[in-house]
Amino acid sequence: MRVTFLTLLLAVTSASNIFSQDSTFYYSLRAAATGSSPAVPFWLHANRNGSVPTRSSFALFEATLHRVYNPNNPRFFQWAAGAELVANAGKKSTAFFSDLFIAGKAGPFELSVGQRNRAMGLADSMLTSGSFAMSANFRPYPKIELSTVRFVSLLPLNDIISFKFSYSDGLLGPANVHYGNIDRVSETYFHQKSIYIKLGRYRHRLNLFAGFNHQVMWGSEDQIFSGGLKMEQAYSYIVFGKPWAASRVGNHFGTIDVAAEWKGDQWTSFLYRQNVYEDGSLSNLSNLADGLNGFRIKRNSTNEIVRSVRLNTMLLEFLYTKNQGGNVFDFATGTFGRDNYFNHYVYNQGWSYRGRSLGTPFIAPQHLIRKNLQTSPALFTPNNRLFAYHLGLAVSYGRANFIFKGSHSFNFGSYSTEFPRTVRQTSLLFSINTPLSARKNDRLTIDLATDFGKLFPNSAALMVGWKKSGFIR
Repeated sequence: MRVTFLTLLLAVTSASNIFSQDSTFYYSLRAAATGSSPAVPFWLHANRNGSVPTRSSFALFEATLHRVYNPNNPRFFQWAAGAELVANAGKKSTAFFSDLFIAGKAGPFELSVGQRNRAMGLADSMLTSGSFAMSANFRPYPKIELSTVRFVSLLPLNDIISFKFSYSDGLLGPANVHYGNIDRVSETYFHQKSIYIKLGRYRHRLNLFAGFNHQVMWGSEDQIFSGGLKMEQAYSYIVFGKPWAASRVGNHFGTIDVAAEWKGDQWTSFLYRQNVYEDGSLSNLSNLADGLNGFRIKRNSTNEIVRSVRLNTMLLEFLYTKNQGGNVFDFATGTFGRDNYFNHYVYNQGWSYRGRSLGTPFIAPQHLIRKNLQTSPALFTPNNRLFAYHLGLAVSYGRANFIFKGSHSFNFGSYSTEFPRTVRQTSLLFSINTPLSARKNDRLTIDLATDFGKLFPNSAALMVGWKKSGFIR
């Protein structure tokens, strides 16, 4: 990996003399050092695409080179690609590619092959606690995806109604199982699709959004179950969610989302709701209380340099997961409660990839939670019944930018293993980002984070870093 990193760094440096000022080649170099108590605080590692370790002090290095689409280019066909190398040096040193993909688009339609950072659902993208089903909390997995790069008008020459969709299949690798004929399978897969509709033209003040996303972890059903479906048969079952053997093939999870956006003269407001579905509880309206609610206000113009404290974005979110269809699961009466979010009766890893929650990081894995609250190692999490409040702020002063994230959660365990009492947890993050030169492509970053409560170990950390980024010229 050392040779790869140096090669990428050399390519970025030497290419800077080749491409013109309107180049679509973007680079980023980052180095940071972190001093932390044994556990890295929650908001220092959550929603960072699996790039930040969860234990001990460490040094972090990232090198990124992307070719992005040129929005001013009228060509119907364009291509893009990206590579992001992440290396951590500490008690456990690692190096891996986070992004590594190539893509091409014809008009608004894109075909992408490889792994790249993606989140799913109608929500804020910068300050959010994380979308319920698919957040930015995990390391990207390799996949092939067909999607639209933006909302596409359904009517010619009129964007009053438009749509955005995605359809992909990916590889998750081997997995341990705790049900069936074997205890480990050599390969599992991940299917994902989504479609969202937008009502309202771009120039309209009010836009309405609605849609859904559907994800399935699956694979090796013919090995796990006697008489299990072959791969080709199983695929049609997971795509359409068809029942098999009084259950469904694979681990299904998704959300149905609605949102509204109001564009004012100085501020834009965004209100959204993500309703979770897993095994039919939402269709019976039995888990309607569960979901993610968010409200964001964002300043329309944030480019001015103002010598006073200036609020640019404020976000409030409320996550509720306690209901889960109720405490009854009974085939005879057709009552399917106890949804047990992020755990699964077959796959030990549940709703996760490489030890990280695929969805909201508030439903955390066993290894992040205090030992006295941990349960069976065959389950991904002992705590999926909770509610949490989350506040995010983006503030500027002159050329310096400040980010605050704060959350407070009430945790109850699960229906099968309830905590003896309500467990509270508070997690805070304060970040400073300021330029080191007049061109602003060299920046100093400082992150202060802390956890206190009874869910995670009490911890505090300081991360100091340098970042250089820009378009190659």
